[in-house]
Amino acid sequence: MKKQLLLGSALLAAISAYPQNGRIKPSGVKDMSKIIAARFAAESNEATASTNAKQTATPVQNPNLEPEQSSSSVTMPPSTINWKPICGSMNIIGMLVSQSQPLNYNDEVNAVSFIHRKSLSYTAYPAIPANAQSGVIVAEVSTDWGNNFDSTVIWADATNWGRYPQGGIYNPVGNTNVANAYVVGMGPVTPPAAGWVGNWAASRQLNSFSNTLTTVPNSQQYIASNLASYAPNTGPFAFGRYGFSSTDDGVVRSMGWIMDDASALTGMRGLSVVKGSFNAGAFTWTNDSIVPAVILKNDGSRNIFTQMSNMAWNESGTIGYVMVMGARVGATASNKSAFQPIVYKTTNSGVSWAQLPAIDFNAPTMTVVTDHIATLNTNTNVAVPFFSDADMVVDANGKLHIAATIRTGASEHVDSLAFFAQYTVSINPGESYLWAHTPGQHPYLYDFIGDGTAAWEVKTIDSLSTEEAGVAAGDDGVNDNPWAATGTSGSKTDNVDSRIQLGRTPDGQYLTFSFSESDTNFTNGSRKYNSLPNVKTRLMSIGSGTNMYAVSPTEINVTKVAAGTGTVNANVSSRGTLHYLSPKTGAAVVTGTNVDIYTPMTVTNSNPLDPVLNNTTWYQTGKLSYAFAASTSTGVGFAENAQNSASNSVIYPNPAADNAVLAIDMKDNSNVDVTVMNAIGQLVKATKVQAQAGTNNINIDLSNLSSGVYMVNVKVGNATSTKKLIVK
Repeated sequence: MKKQLLLGSALLAAISAYPQNGRIKPSGVKDMSKIIAARFAAESNEATASTNAKQTATPVQNPNLEPEQSSSSVTMPPSTINWKPICGSMNIIGMLVSQSQPLNYNDEVNAVSFIHRKSLSYTAYPAIPANAQSGVIVAEVSTDWGNNFDSTVIWADATNWGRYPQGGIYNPVGNTNVANAYVVGMGPVTPPAAGWVGNWAASRQLNSFSNTLTTVPNSQQYIASNLASYAPNTGPFAFGRYGFSSTDDGVVRSMGWIMDDASALTGMRGLSVVKGSFNAGAFTWTNDSIVPAVILKNDGSRNIFTQMSNMAWNESGTIGYVMVMGARVGATASNKSAFQPIVYKTTNSGVSWAQLPAIDFNAPTMTVVTDHIATLNTNTNVAVPFFSDADMVVDANGKLHIAATIRTGASEHVDSLAFFAQYTVSINPGESYLWAHTPGQHPYLYDFIGDGTAAWEVKTIDSLSTEEAGVAAGDDGVNDNPWAATGTSGSKTDNVDSRIQLGRTPDGQYLTFSFSESDTNFTNGSRKYNSLPNVKTRLMSIGSGTNMYAVSPTEINVTKVAAGTGTVNANVSSRGTLHYLSPKTGAAVVTGTNVDIYTPMTVTNSNPLDPVLNNTTWYQTGKLSYAFAASTSTGVGFAENAQNSASNSVIYPNPAADNAVLAIDMKDNSNVDVTVMNAIGQLVKATKVQAQAGTNNINIDLSNLSSGVYMVNVKVGNATSTKKLIVK
């Protein structure tokens, strides 16, 4: 979690203006719409650039990129983490979208599937031209939790190249034999001339595995997005690469975009829910449109952001939710942002949809969020949450969980709702960050819970120590981005963000949260960019009554494996890029206060990290184990250990006069000892406080101290950190 923040003279100057409410004032703003445009441009260019993948195989072995930490004093439950390579792809572009679902577990036939673009060494038949090879889609399937995988080709087309694959396993109602099930996939397609012309949809029965395409009619379907007219219950949609699901009612679903121009990816309007119904050996595809009412800019364009859109269903397929980020009509104050969830719900398997009330960030219950971001420059009474990264899942009670990190929204003007704040951090003041990275000003991982029957709830799950580095040449942190630049511009393809993923047990009683961050003890100059990414997980128990939404205090580093919890693999340790967590995990095995869950996860990377190299996908085959307290009535857990809490604490104001405040984030309730020593090491003040989980502001009485430089020792448990304090 959050690692040591080096306190030098620059930081002392910066925190002298630390406000009494704990907020840090932003140092600038940035326009997300420009970032969106750059991403669209990269996706369009990928249509041709990726056809000539570098003919270099990914090495199997890779040196570890950072020293191992000393073992933690915290006892970890005995996970059995084990990473193994399962497949490759000609480049990593198809893995960039965290809201895609290429990895899925089907509990009815106990099978895991992973849908991907083929590797350099995979040959599909009938043969297609060399420039179309990167558009071949292959399915990997395992029935023993990933110890063994079989592969089979599901899409290959000389003129419609598959991109951004996702998919899962369709199982006929009542079937338990995997040979009677089908692997199904969907994604956008591009032609040789570049651009985006429609979507591919493919299916194949799992009674055989072959690199020769099946000849079953309609097992490969091209769904155009530019026809003059469409059949009933169908319509044009683009980029069917989001939220794939397969539910127990025998239906598979995907989601795409509705746009004014689906080929050029312009004029975002809303979402298309795409439904696949099995019929005579293949699937019939229909789709519904969801177009939310959003605030319009002065040029008539819509304040909507479809790239973070997503969809989630309950196990039976009766309750479903779709989400798009946008600015609702009528939104005011803290709710007026271009990047807050607009959620629709169905309770009749998608026959009809209803928009849910918004998360009300003007409500006092949401100060746990708004207190940790800055206010608007134009209105210091209003703080506007700006959703940065998000995923979603449905729990046992049919409630939606939206896991997200929150940036600071910078504007309430209709033309500038896509603007977010940036901060200068003393550790490398020449570049900006999305968060201030001081106590209370981190990328916190929140869980928003609701179903439309009552106000949304929020739980704090964790806090992250790093954020994404820049992508375009000249962006903040681009030189800390571990991926190689593409082309001559110096731009990167991947931004190595937190990549939040959510998964649930089949009964929906346990939710797994995963995210990516770096240990800043080992990043370049201890910077706060996610340059050495590792994947972490937390577990929530849904529970009931006063025990609802308890979060295990166990945080598992799934890629940098702790001693006694699995096998270290240098290919994923500090290289946990582009990870996926299956939206459905294995069932929970509860033994006393420990919970064990087989948790399908993948990491995709190359060696070196080059986006157009043939890459390798690694699969986690073992179980993850979490401990819960005997009483789980409290559900908030912070993963900072005692040393991180002490090291990252901040004293403000500094210089100070009669009083100073120690701001410190705590993992749990614990004593904090604060001692003040003069320049010759004599103890002059001592304070002991019972701190609570979360952010604490501890008063330091400086009365009767003469002017000068003092050292403040902060002790949490057996961990200590010393700060410099100037008394004026």
